[in-house]
Amino acid sequence: MKITRFETIPIQGRAMILKMHTDEGLIGYGEPMNYEHWRVVAQAVQDMAEYLVGRDPLQIEDHWQAMFRSSYSRSMPVLIGALSGIEMAMWDVFGKVVGMPVWKLLGGSVRNRIRVYTGIGGDTPQAAAEAARQAVAKGFRAVKMVVTPTPIRFVDTPKAIDAMIARVGAVRDAVGNNVDVAVDLHRRLSPAMAAIVV
Repeated sequence: MKITRFETIPIQGRAMILKMHTDEGLIGYGEPMNYEHWRVVAQAVQDMAEYLVGRDPLQIEDHWQAMFRSSYSRSMPVLIGALSGIEMAMWDVFGKVVGMPVWKLLGGSVRNRIRVYTGIGGDTPQAAAEAARQAVAKGFRAVKMVVTPTPIRFVDTPKAIDAMIARVGAVRDAVGNNVDVAVDLHRRLSPAMAAIVV
């Protein structure tokens, strides 16, 4: 079996799906990740395709090491994002060849149930609270949110900090104490701001 081509398909927001085609008609799916530079990641996938097309997709570790170690940019997020999506697609093809889901190939399950959450949006504390209420009405027992929809300065003002607290507080008040509220800062806080906010 040989890899014949790669296809990147943008999906909702800034994410994408990768389709790795083979000469035997199998298609492996992956998700190259880097929200900030997804177009660059898509190009990195195509750059790596030059090495991979014509090669056996089942030689996963060999290909991963060759692409990672031959890159000058080996620790850069764009490379890792592209490489991770390609690796997922190769594992997907491998699983299809041997008739097993990838989770079994990687060692099997460690639990038979998982707890899930949903991300919520909302430009204002009130809108975030309403999004949280809607999530709980759908059955979610945990929600995840950002502290602010606007950029955070290296050291922001007390007013900006109060707005972050009000936003999280509005969501907590909306869902009560029996629903978990997770806050994702997306690496947006400087150490100085983290010391104040957290």
